[in-house]
Amino acid sequence: MHPNPAFRRVDAAQSLALVRARSFGILMAQGAEGPLASHIQFLLSDDGSVVEFHLVRNSPKARAIADGAPVRLIVEGPEGYISPDWYGVEDQVPTWNYVAVHLVGEARLT
Repeated sequence: MHPNPAFRRVDAAQSLALVRARSFGILMAQGAEGPLASHIQFLLSDDGSVVEFHLVRNSPKARAIADGAPVRLIVEGPEGYISPDWYGVEDQVPTWNYVAVHLVGEARLT
């Protein structure tokens, strides 16, 4: 994908509203053997500053996450194919429009 910068960012409140509505995403962290990714359900705090989730204690992901470990949570929204015919102009290429929010932060085990 080659995101157009004109469509790359929206208001933070709008992004957090999508995250809150979905409450499901892909949690990524770096493990000893390489990148790890898990599909998780989560809860977003009222102010959007804290994401709470559960991992099985003896999973590779839980072992990789130590206090302060960097993580990324990817939440996907609606998406769809856009035909080049939609533009009504010759020599256009197809594209795929989508909405996604990446939250980056530090994980803390509790």
